[in-house]
Amino acid sequence: MTRRFLAALALLVPLLGTAAEGDWGYAQINFVKAGLTEKWSVLSRSQVTLRDDFSELYFWYVDAGLAYSLAPAWRVELAYRHAEWNFGSGWLTERRPMVNLDWMGKAKGVRLSNQTRLEYRDFQWARETDWRFRNRTRADFPWEVLGVSPFLEEEFFVGYNRGALEMNWLSAGLQVKPFNGVKLKAGYRWIAIRVGDQWENRNQLVTGLALFF
Repeated sequence: MTRRFLAALALLVPLLGTAAEGDWGYAQINFVKAGLTEKWSVLSRSQVTLRDDFSELYFWYVDAGLAYSLAPAWRVELAYRHAEWNFGSGWLTERRPMVNLDWMGKAKGVRLSNQTRLEYRDFQWARETDWRFRNRTRADFPWEVLGVSPFLEEEFFVGYNRGALEMNWLSAGLQVKPFNGVKLKAGYRWIAIRVGDQWENRNQLVTGLALFF
């Protein structure tokens, strides 16, 4: 078990090897899920993000959604996200209604999940509204040392106005459940983002808190 855990940690090595260039930032991500009935639940996510080598608070959001379990492995959610951006001249608002379709499964002890998201981006400044498609795949590995286990996650973004891939996230890290209904995580995220016609690398340290009721 320890050998498998260490092998999973080795997944971080190629990610950190890409971190030689590009800005460094930090994101704290929070997630809350509360069950209403056997099939219905309410969800909320929030995030605070720093950039420019951790020196500038430039993005935060909070959202709320209502989810319904279509089957044991499938869940659909309608949600609304309020986001704020700071590009250096004050805070700007984005309104983002969205729909999520989640699948959850398991293969050889590895917990797998996939989320497909369609979001409408209503910018409250001089930028054209846009639709964006996102797809996230995650693997939670069963190998634990002192209750700590590794995870790996990939997410890509396609914008309707651009008509092309806009961004890709590749993340890896560790997670632990210190108490029932509480999960903590910490990791590294390599962000490849299209700026104009060029691709740029961004590096992000990520911590997370998830609460389940």
